[in-house]
Amino acid sequence: MNLLLTRWSDLLAASEGGEGGILELLGIDFNIMLIQAIGFLLLLWLVTKFFWKPLGAMLEQRRQDINATYDKIEADRQEMERLRTEYEARLNQIEAEARERIQQALGEAQQLREQILADARRQADEVLARAQEQAKLEREKLLTELQTYVADLTIATTSRLLRESLDDARHRRLVNEFIQNAEVR
Repeated sequence: MNLLLTRWSDLLAASEGGEGGILELLGIDFNIMLIQAIGFLLLLWLVTKFFWKPLGAMLEQRRQDINATYDKIEADRQEMERLRTEYEARLNQIEAEARERIQQALGEAQQLREQILADARRQADEVLARAQEQAKLEREKLLTELQTYVADLTIATTSRLLRESLDDARHRRLVNEFIQNAEVR
C-alpha cells in the first residue's frame, strides 16, 4: 500500500511540474495515439466496406431467401388446401353420382322385375286358359265317349233283358232318347 501511495504522489507532482504531465508519466505519446486512432478509423472503414456491408448484404439476401421460402411454403400450403377442397368436392360429386346411378339401377331393376312378373302372370294365365280349354275339350270328349259307352252298355243290357235283338237304327234311337232324358235331369 505504501508503494501505491508513493506512485500516486509522483503522478501528482509531475502533473504540477508542467513538463509533459500525466500522459508522459503514463507512457502515452500523443502522436502515436493519433496514428493509432487514424489506423483504427481506417480499419473500421475497411471492415465496414469490405466485410460488414457484404455480410449485411449476405444476411439481407438470406433473410429474403427465408421469407421467399416461407412465402412459397405458404403458397404451397394454400394450393394444397385448394386442391384438397377440390378433391373433397369431386369425391362428394362422385359419391352423389354413384348414389344417383344406384337409384337408377334400382328403379330399372324394379321396372324389370315388374315386367318379368307381368310376363309371368300373362304366361301363367295363357297356360291356365289353354289348360282349361284342354280340360273342356277333354271333358267333352270323355262325355261323348261316356255317352257312347253308356249307349253300348245300355243296348247290351237291354238286349239281354229283352232277349231279343234290336237293329242298329232302333238301338241308336233308344240310346239318344235315354241320353236326352239323362241330360234333362
